[in-house]
Amino acid sequence: MPTLLELFWRFLVISLVAFGGGGATISLVERTSVADQGWITAEQFAAAVTFGYITPGPILIMAAFVGYHAAGLAGAGAATIGVFIMPWALAAAAAHQLRAYMRHPRLRGFGQGAAPAVIGLLVVTVISLARSGLSNWGYLAIAVIAGALAARTRLQPTLVLLVGAALGLLVALPGPAGLLPGIRIP
Repeated sequence: MPTLLELFWRFLVISLVAFGGGGATISLVERTSVADQGWITAEQFAAAVTFGYITPGPILIMAAFVGYHAAGLAGAGAATIGVFIMPWALAAAAAHQLRAYMRHPRLRGFGQGAAPAVIGLLVVTVISLARSGLSNWGYLAIAVIAGALAARTRLQPTLVLLVGAALGLLVALPGPAGLLPGIRIP
């Protein structure tokens, strides 16, 4: 079981490299909490990501989820404070000066260079989530339909997630849908 200081520190470090928003750090949170520390399983991480997307607020709300699974309520608090304190402090300190720097070519270049790196990290995260979340053809169909709806319609993401969750319940029920053949993503 990690110490509260360790949870706080690791999520503080994650928040410092969260260029591009919370979604950009998903792979780092996964590496830290699943692969490196073993605080949660890959399935629990997939649930944390889903939870982060269906709750109001940033995706890094999953810090509370990971912290809770790792060290209870105090762990949830430590991870959440760690992940949000530096972005809050930096934003508060720089808010009035940021406007002057937004036109600077180096700052724009930094953002343009960080964006492809964020995309690469998101691709790795999608592959990792697919390995644990797409265990049969029914779940794969839900993913494809959800992706198509998100890309082609103006449906609210929360509605897409809720419908996907309901369909997932059907796929998991015993019976014909529960007998769908399994798949393995390499």
